[in-house]
Amino acid sequence: MEEREFVAGSKGVWERLAAAVEDAREHGVRRLSAPALKQMHEDYRHAAADLAYAQTHYAGTETVAYLNRLVAFAHGELYGTPPRRLAGVWRFLSAEYPELVRKNWKPLAISAGILTAAVMLGFALAFVNPPVARLLLPAQYRDTVGDSVARGNEGANEQMVGLAPVVSAYITSNNIQVSLMAFAGGITFGALTAYALTMNGLMLGVLAGMFTKGGGSLGFWALIVPHGALELPAIMLASAAGLVLARALLFPGDLTRADALRANSGDAVRLVIGAVPLLIIAGIIEAFLTPRGGIDPTMKLAFGAVVFLLLVAYLALPGRKSARTLR
Repeated sequence: MEEREFVAGSKGVWERLAAAVEDAREHGVRRLSAPALKQMHEDYRHAAADLAYAQTHYAGTETVAYLNRLVAFAHGELYGTPPRRLAGVWRFLSAEYPELVRKNWKPLAISAGILTAAVMLGFALAFVNPPVARLLLPAQYRDTVGDSVARGNEGANEQMVGLAPVVSAYITSNNIQVSLMAFAGGITFGALTAYALTMNGLMLGVLAGMFTKGGGSLGFWALIVPHGALELPAIMLASAAGLVLARALLFPGDLTRADALRANSGDAVRLVIGAVPLLIIAGIIEAFLTPRGGIDPTMKLAFGAVVFLLLVAYLALPGRKSARTLR
């Protein structure tokens, strides 16, 4: 069947469904009469079947794009009532997201490996070659942190401890930017993702090394670990999402790169969406717990360790029972 004949045969149904979607959007699907709702559901099923046919015979055409939008909008109005949406969000966060992370453990492991290696390299540079290490610091901290390390006396230690809260706040805002860059960097075949991970890891490692060299390591880590226990995994998850996109571009298999990118973009976007709550919770911790001076630094470190273990349990355990049941 020619595409023109296909469109002419179903155009009336599509237009009626589009009008019903607009009506449901304006007045709410619950306000539709029973006959109108039944007709809308029948038209939705007809359009969904047409979409499947069009994707097979007219792939890449405007007809497929139009039907994609129409079916998605109709599905949202018919089945996306607030209770269902809330239930869907809960299902995604409580079970589907941990399963998604486990499914994409390889790009996550690569992200973790790059970040860890960069932190270790930056830490070593702070001791082996301080002038080069200083170049990896934010411009506003190069002189103050570097000079404190060079002096290495008791006054330097106090200065390092005093700088820690400011540095911690900078790292928090920087981590959010790095997460976005690492995800978007997947489009560059992963080059920008690897760069973002490496530079962020180097900066963190250099700061850790310099604070350690200046005698302020406990205070520094006490201000980093409580919220960093969530922020750094969030960066790794966003980077893993970028590497999912990069994998689709580098190894498309039998698909074109565009089709492979479309096929993998769903997982990548959902990986990033699931990382957003981690950044929000980390921001709350950074705002209300991290700067409090009356708490023993070791207690802050213990809190961060507990938070990290809870995150690992959240990502490792949910969904496994249901998966075994399906088998």
